[in-house]
Amino acid sequence: MNDYQNALLKMIDEIINFFDNNPELLKNPVIKKHVDNLRALHKELLANKLLQEIDIKGLFTRKKEVKNELAINNYRLTGSMRSFATDNNNNFLYQEIDTSKSDMKHLPDEDLLSYTQLIINKITEYQKDLESYGINAEELVNLTAMHKLFHELLLLPAEKRKEVKVATANIKQIVTKILNLLRESIDNDMLQYQDTMPELYKKYMVLREIDDSKTIALSIKGTVTSAHEPTHVLQYVRVNVKFHPGSELSGNVKTAATTTALGNYQFKGLPEGKCTITFEKNYYQTQTIESEIHPDKATVVDVEMIKTEEQ
Repeated sequence: MNDYQNALLKMIDEIINFFDNNPELLKNPVIKKHVDNLRALHKELLANKLLQEIDIKGLFTRKKEVKNELAINNYRLTGSMRSFATDNNNNFLYQEIDTSKSDMKHLPDEDLLSYTQLIINKITEYQKDLESYGINAEELVNLTAMHKLFHELLLLPAEKRKEVKVATANIKQIVTKILNLLRESIDNDMLQYQDTMPELYKKYMVLREIDDSKTIALSIKGTVTSAHEPTHVLQYVRVNVKFHPGSELSGNVKTAATTTALGNYQFKGLPEGKCTITFEKNYYQTQTIESEIHPDKATVVDVEMIKTEEQ
């Protein structure tokens, strides 16, 4: 999972814990149904996360180790077999198994498998004669087992890569389902408590924020509060950025999402240069700030908005 998906997973954990710690909310059958759906998706997300984190690199390392061991073992056995072939004037057998140690190690995977099978077949064919050359039944059993292990290791990475690919696709779909469930159902379910249980509702909204600061290179960020109550953050403030002449986006306006329940806003991936940031909210005076975007760090613009008399 990427950083954003992990941040989302952390948020889901916190939301589920929130409902576990406030069981009175689950007495509402609609909320319970939606939270149960969230639990099921959460479980499915974790299962695919485990599949996605399969150590394919470790499988490749193990395959390389077994391949090297198999090549060395093959070379040792073919040395004894060439000695047997020479003593018995079996030039055909000698030519079939006349491979240097270096060539043996550098055989492609499938060729090494085929070559090892050839050695197994020849040892089986001349088994009794080869015993006096140091190749006994145990050597044949060990070589057969190593051949089987190498064959399985060749298949595993491809199978695991397929599993990882499927899990990655599943995770994207599950994340979409979770976000839709939260936005379209649970968030709306909780609105009934905005006035009757404001502290509980606020706590839920705080937990709903996804801390994905690791995943983005911020250009501008900040917090909007009330000038009359500095500790009171303002949600649903519209924030616009207008770029000055000379910028890549000169004359264009970039509109951010409204501020969150914590009064936060952020922009990412904006071009460097001077700009004007405008903050707007009903019943508050519009604030306009001149600022500048830098390529190597985020510009922090915190604002205190003043109430109008129209409220």
